[in-house]
Amino acid sequence: MILYADSGSTKTDWALKTEEGKIIRWKSGGWNPYFLTTEQMIAEGKEFVNQSYQQNEITEYLEEYLYKVNEIQFYGAGSSTEANRKIVYSALKTLFPQAKRIEVAHDLLGAARSVYDDSENRKGIILILGTGSNACLYDGSEIKQELINLGFWLGDEGSGGFLGKKLVTDFLYKRLPKDIHNLFFEEYKLDREIVLKKAYQEPKPNEFFASFVPFLHRNKDNSFIRNLIENCFDEFLGRIEEEFKDLNLNFYAVGSVAYYFEGILKERIENRNGNLARVVKSPIEGLLD
Repeated sequence: MILYADSGSTKTDWALKTEEGKIIRWKSGGWNPYFLTTEQMIAEGKEFVNQSYQQNEITEYLEEYLYKVNEIQFYGAGSSTEANRKIVYSALKTLFPQAKRIEVAHDLLGAARSVYDDSENRKGIILILGTGSNACLYDGSEIKQELINLGFWLGDEGSGGFLGKKLVTDFLYKRLPKDIHNLFFEEYKLDREIVLKKAYQEPKPNEFFASFVPFLHRNKDNSFIRNLIENCFDEFLGRIEEEFKDLNLNFYAVGSVAYYFEGILKERIENRNGNLARVVKSPIEGLLD
């Protein structure tokens, strides 16, 4: 009985493969150890069954299945250091004490295993573009080089959180075109005080700012919004070019931002002599394969 997890900063996709070959899926909040403690992960984990009852038809034996899990493969945002992996491992070991094997690895490895074309047999650049962002050079078996990642406040270029910060900043500074400014205000009713409280006093500010990505998607044909998205992607690709040097490679992208803005991302990559070979909204399917 194997439990797979792909965890970003906003959500975790879980998939349980039973001995009979059934696949049971559900979602929970993101398990990023930069934002959650072991105790908070355990508290969320105890809601697995209840959440699954609401999201699946196959729930009769789910609780029994969970207690039979003997292997866990967890790929998560923020699980790039030994200290952070221990935070997640401790939560999983508490929730599933019967599991004989628990692997906690960086979400970059999960993304690479999910989206990379094995027939390529050469290095490619793996992108994660969801609530957060990251990138690595991958050769089909291991990560050869990883982008320096400074997290939400100092990095995450091109991500949903980054895009949302740019949009909200332009809104508060009154840089948005009048029609876009009015549309944004009518939908979200934000002001400076609300934004500052969400940003500095409440948990998961990355999720708050990433929540504005649907607005950007709906208005992506507006020249100001398109320019904002292009600049954010260019900043991300510029960071990659600084560290990886050669972008004349195939790119493989995972995440909702890459999926919904695929056309713009493809154009910006080609502008730097790269090729966007494949985009996957969620890596859980590839991990199951």
